[in-house]
Amino acid sequence: MAANSRYYNQNAYRRNGYVYGSAVRKQAPERLDVIDYRREKAPAPDPRVSMAARRNRERAAHMNPGYVIFMFVLVSAMCAVLIGYIRLHADLSSSVQYISSLESELSTLKAANDEKYNKINSSISIDDVKYTAITKLGMKYAQKDQVIKYENQAEDYVRQVSGLSD
Repeated sequence: MAANSRYYNQNAYRRNGYVYGSAVRKQAPERLDVIDYRREKAPAPDPRVSMAARRNRERAAHMNPGYVIFMFVLVSAMCAVLIGYIRLHADLSSSVQYISSLESELSTLKAANDEKYNKINSSISIDDVKYTAITKLGMKYAQKDQVIKYENQAEDYVRQVSGLSD
């Protein structure tokens, strides 16, 4: 009976490709080192294409010298424009850095100037000015006849344009 079932399984596999109740057969692994050269071959030329059509196709595949020169000029112009753009961008960034350094220098100088101005203002006293004016410069207090009083009618401020002329 075992021989009959074996014969039955083989015939069923040949007819259907699958035997019920049996284990699935393993397929042989493909060899990776074998190259299928049939896929890499160029397709055979169509015998129906005329020789003139083949010649035209070959001529179209080659580059025309005028076209090559045109493309060379075009690529050269594009490179010149890109180089100019890169130079402008570099000049702009260096100008921004230079302006930034000048602004920081200006703020430093302003701070130093304000500090010196405040130091000078705080070092001057009215008594020192009075002493220097009287002793070193020979100035005197004004007499009563030298003082002129002015009445302002518009209640605004008074602007002195020139000195006294007596």
